[in-house]
Amino acid sequence: MAVNNSARRRGRPPRIDESAIAAAVLEIGTENATMRRVAEHLGVSLPGLYHHVKNQHDLLRLATVSALTNSPPPRYTGEHWATWLRDYATYIRTVLAAEPALVEKFVSGAVGHDVEMEYTADAVEALAAQGLSPSDALAVWASVSTMAVGSVTEAHREYLYSESGQPWLARILALTAKRAPSEFPTLRAIAKSGDDPFGDEAFQHRITLLLVGIAAHYGLSPEP
Repeated sequence: MAVNNSARRRGRPPRIDESAIAAAVLEIGTENATMRRVAEHLGVSLPGLYHHVKNQHDLLRLATVSALTNSPPPRYTGEHWATWLRDYATYIRTVLAAEPALVEKFVSGAVGHDVEMEYTADAVEALAAQGLSPSDALAVWASVSTMAVGSVTEAHREYLYSESGQPWLARILALTAKRAPSEFPTLRAIAKSGDDPFGDEAFQHRITLLLVGIAAHYGLSPEP
């Protein structure tokens, strides 16, 4: 057995490229991915990994690009405009929520601007085809995109609160416990109902509110 291990060490080191590195980061999990762990996962030396990436920032950048390009956002293919925008928003939330550490890289421009701009160009063309002006098409697109990314940020912040022992409900109870029973009746009712503003169901409801508002404001056909 020792002979086999020695022979393996003397053999040619595994070939790696950026796609393999990105896959390793996503398999390990972005919050746990360090240079050493990724090198071990790939079966290469730490200096060997440094030959391809400079630091952990590079690891997360590659993982972000991989996550968003290997499974790209849904493009408009003629379906109802609102159905497409809901699918897009859900895609962004799902991809980024799966790996919270990717959010920072996404908003800081880790994805090539040419890829992002091409998708934006296609999106506003699709919205303009619904009868919207260029400015209105951009406003609609930006509204949906902002809500999707913002929901991931809020959900991640809530995760951190929960990890520290202060989830949403606990924070409400901490506040209302200090006040008279007559104060904040609406917030108390929310706590009693167990409403979770950070979950998928709440997100889909907010998207519905946004799409209904867009349809009413611009005179577009409502979501089927």
